[in-house]
Amino acid sequence: MTKDDKQSENSFRNILKGTSLFGGVQVFNILISAVRLKFVAVILGPAGMGIAGLFNTASLTIQQFASLGLNLSIVKEIGRHKEEEHRLTDVLAAVRPLILLSATIGALICLLFPQLLSSISFGSYTYSRSFMLLSAAVFFSITGSALMSVLQGLHAVKPLSKASVVGSLVGLAIGVPLYWLLGTAGIVPAMVVLAITTFIWYFISLKRILHVQSSRWDSEVHLPILRRIIAMGIILMSNDLFRNLASYLILIFIRSRGGTEEVGYFQSCNTMTSQYSAIVFTAMAMDYLPRLASASGDNAGMCTVVNRQIEIVGLLISPIVCTVIFLAPWVIEILQTESFLVAVPLLRLLAAAVTIRALMYPLGYIVFAKDNRRLFFWMESVGANVLTLLLTCGGYLLLGINGLGYAAIADCVICMCVYTVVNRKLYGYKISQTANLITIYAVTSTSVMTALCLYMSGVWMWTVSSVLLGSLFLISGRILLKKFKAD
Repeated sequence: MTKDDKQSENSFRNILKGTSLFGGVQVFNILISAVRLKFVAVILGPAGMGIAGLFNTASLTIQQFASLGLNLSIVKEIGRHKEEEHRLTDVLAAVRPLILLSATIGALICLLFPQLLSSISFGSYTYSRSFMLLSAAVFFSITGSALMSVLQGLHAVKPLSKASVVGSLVGLAIGVPLYWLLGTAGIVPAMVVLAITTFIWYFISLKRILHVQSSRWDSEVHLPILRRIIAMGIILMSNDLFRNLASYLILIFIRSRGGTEEVGYFQSCNTMTSQYSAIVFTAMAMDYLPRLASASGDNAGMCTVVNRQIEIVGLLISPIVCTVIFLAPWVIEILQTESFLVAVPLLRLLAAAVTIRALMYPLGYIVFAKDNRRLFFWMESVGANVLTLLLTCGGYLLLGINGLGYAAIADCVICMCVYTVVNRKLYGYKISQTANLITIYAVTSTSVMTALCLYMSGVWMWTVSSVLLGSLFLISGRILLKKFKAD
């Protein structure tokens, strides 16, 4: 790729197109998930939401442990050889037994230790049988995720997008009736059905687009591929595993101190903030990372890519976040029930943290793109997750459920400062004047909106907040349009 091609690829026009492509699917998913979340909240209530959150987090933790972080390793390995049919055949032959082995290990953990998992998660053996059934969800989730990684490595955008939509629709069409018929006993069966459905979709999609002959096992050819995938996978697994383990421990801590209802409040707020922020974060994972990786050999070019991404993210995220903060009571009433209204301040604080997290993510990807595995392990896998665990548990102990929101904000601020210092010292990263101004604009507008909604009330709060929100959409829209036309 020539220098001009790279500059064109990293233009504001193309960045916005990439964001629109991957973010557009998320908009549909948000609408479907909003309907599903409403039914779940009505049928299960806060306590049921807490139980579902503990099962989901336990499942993700087991999956990350058993899968050895294979997903991103497979993406990278497939991406390197997608134009070489012979090499692609070798990669697929090498990873196939590894995928089956990791899925089997994940399932066996649930089958062999159901009482232990139930005791750790819920403080009793009540859900032992549910954890045995969860083994099927874990098995098909691991194999399905591996197939998804192959599709991602092949850059099969349409099947990936459709799979996301299929998952949302299945969660609505199958999950909700199971909750209604079985109550909390329907949580794990719904997870199993969703895992099997998405696995089938990925399997069929891969069969349609991948036409290569399978090869027999050859140790001389396939072992080096496996070593390469596992070496990278272990580093990546450590980050995902530690993150899910930290989340799991946080939920257990909240459950032990405040009960499953408070877990439900926290989980519901996390779900709502993650849904709308996925519009931006999905685009960064699918579109920004490949562009950053291609520019990682040139520090000056890398700085340009990072700063442009910060500008786009800052302009997009601030109006979205401020809308959620402003409309938080209505968001909860529409998506949940009145029993969740106690969590309005928490939702506002977690939403405010999303702005800082969105601005910090472009910086956080630099170390990964540079393939600095040791630093990635200590900074991301260990440091960031230990910080999250300590701050979240500390915030909950000191300030109760709202302390979880303040802890999330503090966590993001500290991480952003660390990323800035580390990337500046190691890779010469320097934030541009424009990116700096947009960062200040996004953080200030979010902070003001949060303060208005938390500490003011009545006509003045609604009037000032409405004017601020309208101004944000106008300012961000005009700047984005100007940059789009300039390219």
